[in-house]
Amino acid sequence: MKRVLRTLRWIFFAILFLAAGTVVVAWFIDGRQTDAELAEEFSTLRTKPVVHYYHANSRRSEKQLRTIRFMETPRTSGDTTLPVVLFIHGAPSSLSFFNEFFKDTTLLNRAQLVAVDRPGYGYSDFGSVETSIIRQAELLQPLIERYRKAPFLMVVGSSYGGSVSARLAMTNPERINHVVFVSSALGPGLERTYPISYFANSPLIRWGVPPLLRLANDEKLAHRQALEAILPDWPKIRANITMLHGQRDELVYPTNVTFAQHHLVNAQVKQFLLPENRHDIVFNKREYMTQIILDILTRRDVKETVNMKAMAVKQVKADHKEVIKL
Repeated sequence: MKRVLRTLRWIFFAILFLAAGTVVVAWFIDGRQTDAELAEEFSTLRTKPVVHYYHANSRRSEKQLRTIRFMETPRTSGDTTLPVVLFIHGAPSSLSFFNEFFKDTTLLNRAQLVAVDRPGYGYSDFGSVETSIIRQAELLQPLIERYRKAPFLMVVGSSYGGSVSARLAMTNPERINHVVFVSSALGPGLERTYPISYFANSPLIRWGVPPLLRLANDEKLAHRQALEAILPDWPKIRANITMLHGQRDELVYPTNVTFAQHHLVNAQVKQFLLPENRHDIVFNKREYMTQIILDILTRRDVKETVNMKAMAVKQVKADHKEVIKL
């Protein structure tokens, strides 16, 4: 009996030590890269992304000016022929979450790529949380304006980034052409909230939680209410929708796909349910994601070509009529 108690005691202290060590390490991890670190990572590539900043405020908090950082692949001056793919990360994370996509030459040849630090993350006022999906979308709206002349705009939202992507699609039905939801939290309450989230939010514990985890936890605890706030506006989405979700996702449940299909009454929806995946698609299925993005761009190119041919035929017929009249 004493041996069992001694073993349990050692296990308890080992778990306590690991937990404390994890918290200490987490204080030194912020999940972001400086501009210089990003430049170094992409220094050997032919197409090097460029980092930009802008200032914006939410219509609901006009006095609070926020800094937003984003990264884009360059294009020649005045070139508006390339489609744009905008990546929006989840929590906790930053625009660096999508670095590998910016190294894919096939994708780089087909589109201008953009990734953004959501408000509070990366170098978008790190640590200053914004728990409203509506306000987050308003702060990212200048990016939609920046690419308003692009012939095609696709938004790729991962996890919480999917929530923000949905809101952007609601408020920009004529500008956003396609949304790819990846493991996205879309339905109120359709995600797991661990008891430790409430524990970590208590006044006595909160001060000891590392900033990056505190940000994610604040968003998590306010997420249901934030999703309920945009619930009436789902019919406003008119963009084509592609959904990727792991059937074994125990953090953001696969029932989010069913929720979206039910509420996207004015959008065409295509779904890919991955039987072996959890909440890990961006990491473990990056090439698969890339192929889906390329397929969407290809279908867009084919449609555009068909439309141009139809217009050319129509113009030839019109010119022919004019000749006959003469």
